[in-house]
Amino acid sequence: MNIKQKKTTFVNKIVMIALVGIIALALAGCGEDEVNSESSGETKEEITVAVVQDYPPFEYKVDEELTGFDVEIVEAIAEKKDLTVNWKIMKFDGIIPALQANQVDAAVSAIGIREDRLEVVNFSNPYFESGLSLVTLKDSAIEGEADLEGKTIVAKQGTSSLELANELAEKYNGEVTKLQDDATMYMELENDNADVVINDYPSVAYKINQDGEDSELRIVGDKYPSEDYGIAISKGSEGLVEKMNNGLQKLKDSGEFDELYNKYFSE
Repeated sequence: MNIKQKKTTFVNKIVMIALVGIIALALAGCGEDEVNSESSGETKEEITVAVVQDYPPFEYKVDEELTGFDVEIVEAIAEKKDLTVNWKIMKFDGIIPALQANQVDAAVSAIGIREDRLEVVNFSNPYFESGLSLVTLKDSAIEGEADLEGKTIVAKQGTSSLELANELAEKYNGEVTKLQDDATMYMELENDNADVVINDYPSVAYKINQDGEDSELRIVGDKYPSEDYGIAISKGSEGLVEKMNNGLQKLKDSGEFDELYNKYFSE
């Protein structure tokens, strides 16, 4: 082989090596795009949602597992909108401040859509219509609002129930005790430290139904109009509001919402 042939062979080898390298890089690039595409497809937006843990049937724990109507509604919406929910348990009166401080993205705990709350947080479309009830002991002489003269009324801090309790206490010269959770409110009633508890009708009816014949409670008087419940969302998160509304509508259109409602509120 002469020098010219050797040179040609050498150049050909260089060209072949370069071509192989280019092809390898191209294939590697395609492979990387596929991996990234798959990864992005699997990646879900994470949201932190505040919730109480002691307000059945809306939110409560069974064997340390959070469940309830509100919880299942949010989880179902999240599934439809590719969201991952990280639950953050807190007291009810800490929920709105947490949303204002952007410590959580959203909240659900039978939260009424009220004008004062709309000034500081956003809400989804309503998903539940509620009402307030007076609750007393079975052997109590109280039969309704007219019997509240001078009585002690218990309600939960930061709720519409507390607003009504203050109104009735002023009207009937009564006193109001503000507490943090349902269990403590009913304990005050059973220990004769209070005469009446004001709470959301669905929650009271659920408790009495669950306790059955052992229940010491009864609902008296008329049901007071309350507000609709909505999913509370931090201000400035209009995109999340849209996702929640869209997901909620999908649940209603598919019949899943009715299934969950009947699961927790069927007679």
